[in-house]
Amino acid sequence: MKKELYCYLRVSSKEQEEEGNSIENQRFLGQRVSKKLGMKYVEMNEGHYSTTKKSRPVLEEIKTGIRIGRIKHLWYYSRSRWSRDEYEDGLIRLHYFMKYKTKVYEGESGQLRHFDTPQNRLLDGIFTKIQQFDREHRREVSVSGKKHLSITQGHTGVFMGGSINFGFDNIDKKWTINKEESKWVKKIFSMYVKGSSLVDIKTYLDSEGVSPRRSKVWNIGTLLTMLKNRVYVGEYEWKLKDEFDKSLVIEVFNITVPQIISHSLFNRVQKKIEKNTKNKGNNSRQHESLLSDFLECECGENITGVVKKKQGFKSYGCRSKEIKYKQSNRKINPCSNRRTMNMDKTNELVVNEITKVVSDSSILKEKFKEDVMKNKKQTEKELEQQKTDLEKKIKGIDTQTESIIKSLSTIEVNKIVGKIEDERLVENTIKVLKEELESLDDQKTQYIGQIDDFDNQKDWIDWVGKYGKDNLERFKKPTTDMLEGFIDKIVVSSVMGKDRNGKELQIGHSFKVHFSSPIVDDQIEYIDQKKKSKGYNVINGKRVKKTKTLYPSLGGRPKKKRI
Repeated sequence: MKKELYCYLRVSSKEQEEEGNSIENQRFLGQRVSKKLGMKYVEMNEGHYSTTKKSRPVLEEIKTGIRIGRIKHLWYYSRSRWSRDEYEDGLIRLHYFMKYKTKVYEGESGQLRHFDTPQNRLLDGIFTKIQQFDREHRREVSVSGKKHLSITQGHTGVFMGGSINFGFDNIDKKWTINKEESKWVKKIFSMYVKGSSLVDIKTYLDSEGVSPRRSKVWNIGTLLTMLKNRVYVGEYEWKLKDEFDKSLVIEVFNITVPQIISHSLFNRVQKKIEKNTKNKGNNSRQHESLLSDFLECECGENITGVVKKKQGFKSYGCRSKEIKYKQSNRKINPCSNRRTMNMDKTNELVVNEITKVVSDSSILKEKFKEDVMKNKKQTEKELEQQKTDLEKKIKGIDTQTESIIKSLSTIEVNKIVGKIEDERLVENTIKVLKEELESLDDQKTQYIGQIDDFDNQKDWIDWVGKYGKDNLERFKKPTTDMLEGFIDKIVVSSVMGKDRNGKELQIGHSFKVHFSSPIVDDQIEYIDQKKKSKGYNVINGKRVKKTKTLYPSLGGRPKKKRI
């Protein structure tokens, strides 16, 4: 019976595996060595497991195979592919290769490793150290090169390696928009913001014959990652990670890339993702509850409605306890909202408060609504123009940022090559440039916030158009869809007190209703009180309204008697 040569294949990254060259090359060499030795080729493909990972399944399988006597002959391309370092290699050599008399071949020629005498073991160990040094040195050179690239060319959209995102191409080591794919990126964002689910988007893309980069069909995880990725608004971060702990980020470098999606669309998508994520996995939402889409606990988790029709039980409660049980790895903030809320009483209290705000709001007075609706198209056009102007300003800031980063990188290069004469002057220049960078970043954040405000205004105008007429009548029987137009969220806080025995506990709930527009205590100020026909100005109010406390029904056990 022909002997078997078990050939271990591995690459250190997903990109290397997908490109196929490294694995294919190792496979070809393994088959060639097998043929040379007159053995049957048996492939043990680890795929893209890094040596920094604690467990490599195929390596463990090989160890087991050696221990039970199934694997007698082993080959791998290089020791850098085989083990983490000289210590791991030494342990495997001692406890597996030598103990079970396994023959080990390596490299293109299938060179047999010798460790039968002290001299051979010494030489073998020295060779392992040399290969480890070579691997570490190559990584150091690679990281150093990437750091230099990010500092000197980060402003030009330099590509740092790996697999480039869908919607872009790597042309001459620069991020470049792929015209065809970028159309689909815009379509994905547009569909999601209009209400399509990730499943709907996946089905649509697959049916249209659009393929992602790494597989033949789309999956929901890939789509969600795309929708959350700021690379599509022109911001990419290259992270320098620790060699042995990939979760530890040593330094972050910002790379400016071409923009595909506007900040306005990206912001709206993030809000929708946040809302949908909060409701994910919530099996209690089988029945409709008016405020479940808006209620948020003070601990940061979602508050949802539970309806048990047979028992006649309807309540709202914080999900933190349920999430802590189901997602044990997730960090949950301490929560004081231990008590549930009667759903009908909660709905009544909150809706009454909202109705009062709406009825008192000058912005929602009939005359204002008429003005808004009469000029709705014009107002929407103006809002879009203002958003476009802000997007241009953001691009202008990005250009200024690129220029400053270029100046900083030039100074860094000059320092490295020894062209700097006055160190103090240079340090002062660097300080001024970095302060300007911070100022530009703050300005950009402000503009992005203004775009978000304009989006809220547009949503508000749409809501007024849909529900503005006879809004007080409509509040007699409100719907979730109706509330969604002008309420962002309702934060529920615990109200603490003491029980009959003097022990502190939760005695109720208070609510802060966050409106999408400043309609709480707003006012209309006429230009001329005597001649109101001259028009008026709307004085914005607040966005938040705190309600009175909701107390649970009284009852329970009587106070303990003192003995």
